[in-house]
Amino acid sequence: MRAITNEHLEAYREGGCLQKLFNVIKDDPELSFEIRVKGEVMIYYHKDRILTIRFCKGKPSVEILSEKYYKKATPPSVSFKYDDLMETLRHTDQLRKYFKEAKRLIGSRKAGLEFEVQQNIALGNRSFNNRFVVVDMEWQLPQSDIKKEERISKTRFDLVVVDTKKNDMGENDIYLGELKVGMGAIGGKSGIKDHVEKTSKFIRNAKACAALRDDVESIIRQKSDLGLFEGNHTGLNLSGKPRMMLILAYRGNEEKNALKVQEKNAKDEAREQNMVEPLVVWHNALITLKV
Repeated sequence: MRAITNEHLEAYREGGCLQKLFNVIKDDPELSFEIRVKGEVMIYYHKDRILTIRFCKGKPSVEILSEKYYKKATPPSVSFKYDDLMETLRHTDQLRKYFKEAKRLIGSRKAGLEFEVQQNIALGNRSFNNRFVVVDMEWQLPQSDIKKEERISKTRFDLVVVDTKKNDMGENDIYLGELKVGMGAIGGKSGIKDHVEKTSKFIRNAKACAALRDDVESIIRQKSDLGLFEGNHTGLNLSGKPRMMLILAYRGNEEKNALKVQEKNAKDEAREQNMVEPLVVWHNALITLKV
């Protein structure tokens, strides 16, 4: 299950050894704080893991950006090594410096509109006072305790979203969200078909559905405790079986018309799979200036 210990949770609060690090992460709209299995917290920037935080026996440990990002470049200058860690965690300026340097290294290897849109969707849907809440990004089913012959391939999803409006059964739907952005998402029928197929296989697997629901409950509780979510979530009655959400982001009519074809393909494939029709959400990625 995706959860951290109470001791780890308390370290992010007022007076905790990870408070300054948490504040830097929370105040940076380009960083995403995600709770993972084995009591870890992973910080993401543009879908890339920029920092991993662990907490054991009253002490934190921090793993920085993977070496693959600086094989031919200078690594981040801020040290999170064991002997330096506690001193680094005391200085907000050093923590900000690390993220600035690490972001630059990630940006030199890859960048893209989809990463920014995904991050902004997550940031813009953190309140239970609104219709949708993004609970997790890049969620993947842990399968280490599942027999190899029973494992599901392709279990990573862009976004896990909870609907605060109850359905006809009095339940709050959990959506497995797939994001498609612009012309880069136009790959014919095969791409969108694969997304629908993997979601259909997941939904038909009772163990996978139960694991997702448990994770969503745990993440909501702990992120709310940390102030990462707003509003009251106590009235939620999470559904036992998730649905698919297709988020289509466009910049102009040409991209929107092309994405409409993807929408049709997704709905056609869902019918083939005897699956509930995906909820399609349109997002205009253009910025209109207003006075």
